[in-house]
Amino acid sequence: MLELRNISYFYKSQKDKMVLDQISYQFEKGKMYAILGASGSGKTTLLSLLAGLDSPISGEIDMNGENIEEKGLANHRKNHISLVFQNYNLIDYLTSAENVKLGGNADAEMLLTQMGIDKSTRKRNVMQLSGGQQQRVAIARALASKAPVLLADEPTGNLDEDTAKDIVEIFKSLAHDQDKCVIVVTHSKELAEEADVILTLKQGTVIATEDTVLEERIRG
Repeated sequence: MLELRNISYFYKSQKDKMVLDQISYQFEKGKMYAILGASGSGKTTLLSLLAGLDSPISGEIDMNGENIEEKGLANHRKNHISLVFQNYNLIDYLTSAENVKLGGNADAEMLLTQMGIDKSTRKRNVMQLSGGQQQRVAIARALASKAPVLLADEPTGNLDEDTAKDIVEIFKSLAHDQDKCVIVVTHSKELAEEADVILTLKQGTVIATEDTVLEERIRG
């Protein structure tokens, strides 16, 4: 479904330091992936490339066999990707429900209920919510999309343990019951252990727990 083909990337201010080096990997629908790694190992960079928010220095990313840059990155983001950002990226002058409606045509009220946001809280400006509440709204917005790929950057970082478990179950259901491709960047080993495939960025290598998955080089 979503494939990295010989992807390399470095920051323009640090051209002597390759963050990703000749990475090739194929993500499949119907599976939940967890990407682990220390800070600076390239996890968020990899997610940004998959989302079409940035472009690799070399190599290409394909969606259903088509190069996402040739088809247009805006088209990729609009039709293929739903995102949960680490810093939420909510529209600060809108309410929770209004933010969720921007994600798609799903029932915003139902999704917010599912996320534990009560009716009175939904009417408030999102900037009046706690960090954990804002994260729940951001997840609800992503769930409103019909996009076949869900990308999430530290989605449970500001959530209590019970809510985090609920979110993980929702992500698993999206993969297994709705046949989506779910890719989560996380520091949480507990979350990662619930995934179908764990990819770890460490000491220049991508290591997968699945026997049939290739090991690809990365410099961190």
